[in-house]
Amino acid sequence: MERALARFQKLEEAGRCQVLFGDESGFCLQPCLPYLWQKKGQTVGLPAQAHRQRLSVLGLLRSSDGKLWHFPTRERLTAQHVVDSVESLLPALEKPAVLVLDNAGVHRARAVQEKRGEWRRRGLRLLFLPPYCPHLNVIEVLWRQVKYRWLPVGAYQGFATLCESVTGILDQVGTKYRITFA
Repeated sequence: MERALARFQKLEEAGRCQVLFGDESGFCLQPCLPYLWQKKGQTVGLPAQAHRQRLSVLGLLRSSDGKLWHFPTRERLTAQHVVDSVESLLPALEKPAVLVLDNAGVHRARAVQEKRGEWRRRGLRLLFLPPYCPHLNVIEVLWRQVKYRWLPVGAYQGFATLCESVTGILDQVGTKYRITFA
């Protein structure tokens, strides 16, 4: 799989295609904390928020230039959301493309599989990563940056603020917010 991905990336460097990495991420009022320091004997508490409200985002990232297409929803993310999002992306593709996806149920669902032939004729090929290989999907780096570095603490004041903050950041990926994949 890594060889196939490398081959497509070489074709992209030669200007013959573009490689997009797709994945979903969810955002709720429970902030992401990778670690927390506290003094010995001290207990640090954080208020817990229920996961009643969740912003789910399907992202499609072109790593060659950092261009991001994002499709947020406050509903449960479904295969139909994936289909509709990819359909809205197709007119923006300037040349044949490969969309790299993991094996999430919404990617392998019947609605997506039924569109594969049509998408291929329109210049979009799907490439599924093997299970347990998130390191091959570079959009995972983007989600980590958004959650652990770019999303301000103030974004967690309320769900509307969180949604506005997340979409504001995603709108500026490639300009204000950049990732280098070197």
